[in-house]
Amino acid sequence: MICELCKEKEANKKNTHYLTDSIIRTCLNLDGVNKRETGFYFDVSNNTPFVDFNFQRGTSIPKLEESLGREATEEEIGKAKDIPFSVDNVFCSQCEDIFTSIETPFIETILPQFRQSDLTGTNRIILPQNKTVKLFIYLQIWRTAICEVVYNLTEETMENLRLTIVNSNTIESCDIPNFPFHITYLETVGDEKAYTSNFVGCTSDRNPNIIFMNDFVIQFFENNNEIKTLEFYGLNQSNDLEQHINTDNEEVIIKVLPNQRRLDILGRINKEEKVQKSVSYFIGTFSKQWLLIFGGFPHPNLIQEYLQFITAGEFDILKYTQENIIEKTTEFIDSKLK
Repeated sequence: MICELCKEKEANKKNTHYLTDSIIRTCLNLDGVNKRETGFYFDVSNNTPFVDFNFQRGTSIPKLEESLGREATEEEIGKAKDIPFSVDNVFCSQCEDIFTSIETPFIETILPQFRQSDLTGTNRIILPQNKTVKLFIYLQIWRTAICEVVYNLTEETMENLRLTIVNSNTIESCDIPNFPFHITYLETVGDEKAYTSNFVGCTSDRNPNIIFMNDFVIQFFENNNEIKTLEFYGLNQSNDLEQHINTDNEEVIIKVLPNQRRLDILGRINKEEKVQKSVSYFIGTFSKQWLLIFGGFPHPNLIQEYLQFITAGEFDILKYTQENIIEKTTEFIDSKLK
């Protein structure tokens, strides 16, 4: 296989993170520790009532199960061999060096302005380092589009991004393509564990294509005609979109949302993407089994009693698998037959 970036050398590089590891690592790791392969993560964007959950090879199993409130399944244990948001044999070693040359300036000069700063009362940060920021953002977008089948860009856009990245060491700031993009920084207050409540991954929504990278959210448009506001659980507001869209080669504007807004957005995503689907699934499973046994649907009061039994008054979407919901539902119905 030929490297996707240079289109010349053999794609011999293993474990290439297509979302920059040092940005997403604290989100994926237990307690927010800054170590590789020692944490867990979950995906709420699938179409099932359950969370796609995975943990990494170095994760402490007792600590994992304490966090889950249940034992890990065999399937989850099997997935632990995978390294999240990374690929093998897609890029070559030389091009990996290009990636590093783009990532390092951002990590060393830009990231501390966010994670190591008091952002109280700050609603935007304007950065003069246009080339550093744009190359970093374009790298995340291009690699995600290469490695994630749900993140789709046109061939023309992909080629423009590729040429920008492969020539990043010599390209002038004024020659970097002006794709419109919007960056939101989610202020994350607390100790390192606070970062584990953030998300990592991308949506399949076209224009904008959204990438969550822990405390950074990137929205990308292929041209000015496609700029539109997608409310997305409170992430965007129609009255300030134009103020934070970057469309030129001057400074880069990054929108800052305070910690409480971050928590509100993540809470809405969890609730609307998973909790509602999960509760509907629980009720459906219970009603079908009750109908098979008793020939009629359960009374609404009984459904509420069942939900109380299933959740013990506290709903945590990570605790539930399809198997244990069926078991708990059967247990509840059996208790009513005695």
